[in-house]
Amino acid sequence: MGFDEEIKDGYETIFLTDDDGKEEEFVIIDSVESGGVTYILVVEVVYLDDENSEAMILKKTEENGEEVAYSIIEDDDEFDKVADLFAAENDDYDIEVE
Repeated sequence: MGFDEEIKDGYETIFLTDDDGKEEEFVIIDSVESGGVTYILVVEVVYLDDENSEAMILKKTEENGEEVAYSIIEDDDEFDKVADLFAAENDDYDIEVE
């Protein structure tokens, strides 16, 4: 078991498909709920051990049995609000909005 596998074992992972149909594995670092909507903070597995890695905040948009769909938050105000929630909930990571 490699270093990435050891880190990954402590977290739930998901696969996301990009517009080109390419699948990438992501680790769910944290999740929060706001207004009945679930948001997740994810980082690509290959960058998990990099303390300067960039993460994404995704919004749960659909759930159908075991299938769950997430999307990128398009609204800047919503994104800022959720980023603030993640920052307030946990001291294990820093949230910097670019």
